[in-house]
Amino acid sequence: MQNQTSLLKVIILAAGGFFMFVCMDSTAKYLGTVMPIPQAIWGRFFFHLVSLIIFFLILKPKVNLKKNFKVQIIRSTLMVTATSFMFFSLQKFDLVDIYVVFFSAPLIVSLLSAYFLKDILSFKGILLMLLSFGSIIYSLGPTMKIFSLDLIFPIVPPICWALYQFFTKIVSGDNDPFSAIFYTSILGAIIFSIYIFFNWVPLEKNIFWLYLFLLGFAGFVSHSLVIYAIQLSNLSFITNFQYSQLVWSTIINFLIFGVPLDVNKIIGVVGIIVFGILFIRTEGSKKTT
Repeated sequence: MQNQTSLLKVIILAAGGFFMFVCMDSTAKYLGTVMPIPQAIWGRFFFHLVSLIIFFLILKPKVNLKKNFKVQIIRSTLMVTATSFMFFSLQKFDLVDIYVVFFSAPLIVSLLSAYFLKDILSFKGILLMLLSFGSIIYSLGPTMKIFSLDLIFPIVPPICWALYQFFTKIVSGDNDPFSAIFYTSILGAIIFSIYIFFNWVPLEKNIFWLYLFLLGFAGFVSHSLVIYAIQLSNLSFITNFQYSQLVWSTIINFLIFGVPLDVNKIIGVVGIIVFGILFIRTEGSKKTT
């Protein structure tokens, strides 16, 4: 009974965390239409940092900020870069298309691990990876400007995220996950605070301040929920739930942004989820045997 309760808790934390990621990106997509995108990015990191400081003042968790300092800076730089390009891509492409492209990240991580860490994929893993990639291409279809220069915006985030995960594997013995989101929030807040100090555009409505706060708060909550889920379970199991973002983004895309459901895209999304989860389980079981 206790194991079932713990499992349910992990599922709720993981699913909730990835749902909050989609809420954050959806809010960013809207804010990009009412203010300069760098200001939205500033709000995401600044109010993430504010939420994090409040969290630390109340709960006072022990965090070792000196451990793996150089790698943490690299990881934070990658995350800030990924977020920045993601926010710009949200103004140029459909929400679901962006997430479809984003799920090339697990494939990139596997290729990096195979080359640098000699973590060679099994034949079944390679087959599932090719099927997952094929589903990505099929899902995008003719709706996305595949040969447009603007494609650089949605392509950079999965590359940065893949490198972020790659460096995470290098420091996998680090059991201090909150230090990662601390460095990410403070680095992003500093960089974009300097930028908007010289380029601030007054907000048309005061309500936009609330949206900016919610943007940063959603970023903090999403990372925190996923971190807690990983602490209670393992990364391999939690990674399965990231594919729920495709489901959430499809629903939000239809209900909020009014984008009609496309049969080809739905088939492609289902393929990405199925082959992606099978790929994670195949390679995960290989590593544990």
